[in-house]
Amino acid sequence: MKKICIICPAVYPLLKESEEIQSAGGAEAQLKVLGLALADRGYEIHYIVDDFGQRDTEKINDVTVHKVALKYMGGPKYYFIPAWIKLWRTLFRIKADIHIIKIPRHILLLLGAFCKLYKKKIVFLSQTDRDVDPKLIKETENVLSYWFFRLGLTCIDYVVVQNRKQEKGFIEKYGKDAAIIRSIITLPEANPIHKQKYILWVGNNRPEKQPEKFLELARSLPEYKFVMIMSYISPRYEIPSIHNLQFLGFVPFVKIAKYFQQASLLVSTSVLEGFPNTFLQAWQYSTPVVSLHVDPDDVIKKNDLGRHSETFEKMKEDVKELMDNEVVRMKIGENAKRYVQAHHAPEVILPQYIKLFKQLYGDGG
Repeated sequence: MKKICIICPAVYPLLKESEEIQSAGGAEAQLKVLGLALADRGYEIHYIVDDFGQRDTEKINDVTVHKVALKYMGGPKYYFIPAWIKLWRTLFRIKADIHIIKIPRHILLLLGAFCKLYKKKIVFLSQTDRDVDPKLIKETENVLSYWFFRLGLTCIDYVVVQNRKQEKGFIEKYGKDAAIIRSIITLPEANPIHKQKYILWVGNNRPEKQPEKFLELARSLPEYKFVMIMSYISPRYEIPSIHNLQFLGFVPFVKIAKYFQQASLLVSTSVLEGFPNTFLQAWQYSTPVVSLHVDPDDVIKKNDLGRHSETFEKMKEDVKELMDNEVVRMKIGENAKRYVQAHHAPEVILPQYIKLFKQLYGDGG
């Protein structure tokens, strides 16, 4: 078993290191790093991506990228049938042994049917805690997407999850084998880090990200500088003028590292995540995280990686405490960098995936 297909429509801009296309986020960053790392280990890696005006097939950094236009996603639904026909043909042409998918969930149905017919394997990577909450999925997805996901789940061979809640949920609610394999991140070179005294927020303006809480935080702490990066902005969304807030809007993924590196703190206002990629991006540069709601498996609390505030008033106190105490802030930053090196580096994560592949296909992986 040497051939792996990763289905990730929006990953193309990251693979090409584009500075213009605004489609990629944490899920895409994870699958880019995973695919390239597996390619370095000798696996033949194929990506299936959406149409960004590229050729149908091209080679990028030792991986092969196949274009399948998914125009029905966010566009007219009559594109659905031709898109899935093209997707099936592309899967057949690749003939991968294992297929990895994180998003979009609804493609699990077609992928599952293909793999059942041709006796191939599927590994589903859970994205957020929403994946184990059928009621919440129903509220946020249309009926077809929901049932495509549920039916597709019956076909998968294994689920990789990000925390204990997801692991328990997939086993109990869906009856699927699941195991935690932590998110993977490529660590930066050991260059000196020069911090600037600002508080960073990175995300999009979807409701679960609660960007308005960060704006409220900036207003309530006028003595500090705040920097906001928003990778996706829905139409008619406006950022109010706040004197101590610098709003940068979209920043290309290839240029975003310096903001994590220079920030004193990263603030998360999300109400629902799996394991946020922004946490890892901050911690790899010794930047503590102050999280309003999300602390998967109490990782922040247990490893002293920042603060899990739980309430807005406590978040204000936590931000003020860490901004005013450089010694504590630096100590937490050092903990954070060590934590990422010990638990999320490629040399730690890849053997776990390779072990899983061998488990699915015997010892031929």
